[in-house]
Amino acid sequence: MLNYPKILEKIEKLMKEAGEIFFDLDPKNNFEMKGRNDFVTEVDFEVQEFLEKNLLNLIEGSNLLAEEKGKSSEDLRDYTWVLDPVDGTTNLVHGFNHSVISLALLVKSEIVLGAIYDPFRDEFFSAIKGQGAKLNGGEIKVSPDKNFSDTLIGAGTGGGRAGRSNETFEMLRFIFDRTNGIRRLGTAALEMCYAACGRYDAFIDDALNLWDYAAGSLIVREAGGIVINMHGEEVHCEKHGGIICGNRLAVEELKRFIY
Repeated sequence: MLNYPKILEKIEKLMKEAGEIFFDLDPKNNFEMKGRNDFVTEVDFEVQEFLEKNLLNLIEGSNLLAEEKGKSSEDLRDYTWVLDPVDGTTNLVHGFNHSVISLALLVKSEIVLGAIYDPFRDEFFSAIKGQGAKLNGGEIKVSPDKNFSDTLIGAGTGGGRAGRSNETFEMLRFIFDRTNGIRRLGTAALEMCYAACGRYDAFIDDALNLWDYAAGSLIVREAGGIVINMHGEEVHCEKHGGIICGNRLAVEELKRFIY
């Protein structure tokens, strides 16, 4: 049986080493457009290449599902690493320092380990299934239930909402009118971590990929939070989907946007 705490220790070292690439390369002068508001940079490629080489050596027979370099259609095997080398690439290109590395380990189709590293703040969020969630080694929990009017909500408005501006602004208006405020950082993985440690009361985003939310979904659950998809169902390992996560009452309020 795999020793997940030991694996997590090794992952933390690898992800922090990979995080140095964010500062070694200049993404503003080394990027391509994959689609509307969808960038890829040399940082994405270098981080993925570094981690792939090292992760596959950690668990014999494991494979990698990742956003770049033709790895986005890999099947889930007995042991699959799910990696987003840079979640928040648009932020990186614009010098808006909210971008993270997101990594999960799946056993068949079950998420057993999640790790998200923010190199700009040196914050390492992690979770092992059944063992709670942590930030830099300290236990974290979602915020306590409270009146929706007292909450702070994170809301994604990324590429998945292109062409749905009316629907999107209806959602934002509802949150704006009924809460303490809306935040949008442009990195779903980090914003799920903020829901896990109580900086947000909930986070909602649509049209995500598995590498965007796999690690974050485990971290939120292990922090005592609720994670559902945009159909109101428990999140598993769908290749594409949406996320509503956070404390119980805030998620209940945001269920009005499921479809």
